[in-house]
Amino acid sequence: MRRIDKPAVTGSRRAGAGRSGRCGRLTMLFLSVVTVAAAAAVGVVGQPTGAAGAASPAGVSVCGTALCAGGSTWSMYGATVYNPGLVPYLSGIKDRKGTVALARQAHLNTIRVTNYLNVDGKPSTAPYSRSAWRRVDVMIAAAGAAGMHVDLGLSDYRQMLWDRCDDPYSANWSTFLSFVANRVNTVTHVAYKDDPTIAFVSLAGEPRPVGTYQYRSSTTGRLCTVTYSTAELTNFYASATAGWKSQGGSVLINTGGLSYLDLSSSGIDWKTIFSLPANAFCDIKTYGGMLAWAPTATAYCQSIGKPVVVEEFGWTQGMGDAARAQSFATMYTRLRALHVAGMAFWNLGYQLAPTSYEVNPSTPDTFATVVANAP
Repeated sequence: MRRIDKPAVTGSRRAGAGRSGRCGRLTMLFLSVVTVAAAAAVGVVGQPTGAAGAASPAGVSVCGTALCAGGSTWSMYGATVYNPGLVPYLSGIKDRKGTVALARQAHLNTIRVTNYLNVDGKPSTAPYSRSAWRRVDVMIAAAGAAGMHVDLGLSDYRQMLWDRCDDPYSANWSTFLSFVANRVNTVTHVAYKDDPTIAFVSLAGEPRPVGTYQYRSSTTGRLCTVTYSTAELTNFYASATAGWKSQGGSVLINTGGLSYLDLSSSGIDWKTIFSLPANAFCDIKTYGGMLAWAPTATAYCQSIGKPVVVEEFGWTQGMGDAARAQSFATMYTRLRALHVAGMAFWNLGYQLAPTSYEVNPSTPDTFATVVANAP
């Protein structure tokens, strides 16, 4: 599924505009075969955490510079899951059993759900697709039944607006946010805004540096020009997070992981954004130069009494499994030293390709590192 075409900014993020699954559809037949072998390898490393039929997880709250659940400090340890196009589905939004089984095998306590809406659809209808949200319902219910939490991402809505040449940061998100907050899960019959399985909602992280962007819409073919300023981006996060909170639920909301903050020219007023009263905690991504910059975020956020979460990091399989495992180990060590309240990688799944970010038992060194670093 396409994401916003992001510029290649030296030192700020991984190469390329997309994420996992960049190999293209021509490789899918081959990958469908190798993923069957990968699935058969489950069980190579570690024993699963949690259990089917486990007690539903307690709701997540902020307690000082940490997150808490059920009256105790809780550290998010997770990964993004989505299927980049592999057939048959073995994990991702269309296979909740495979997703939960793999997440348990990796000793994760949180599944980050994103890329579940049709971003080529019309913003007036696609964000409210019954079939798409039914799949999300089922995934949330499955995670909760296994005693796991969900990080629910809403950035697909931004992508729809962007692909229609609409500035997503001046658009009115109130209808969409109200729809999500008040949606009642068709499996558990619990409203999203009060569902303890949903640890938090992530609004739309990784905004590009402020400025003017010209691009051709991949959906309509139109030539688009979108301009937004520092103030506009800040006001968007202020109004959207406040809009979610006004729905009256207990589920937290945050901006989503910010990036590009290591660039002095980004124009992103991260201090003001992190300080917003409805923004539950600080959230960053640590690709490229963002890892070295991360202590700046943690020092500031801890000084204002807010937790810091690293919502996303990762490396491709092409760097070699041993080297990637070492990078994961180093990341976990450095983030723990910063006392972050949670961390998650991009992403968990069965794809095998040099350009893929996915982690699974057929990347055994990296998978073992994830298991070994579980809290």
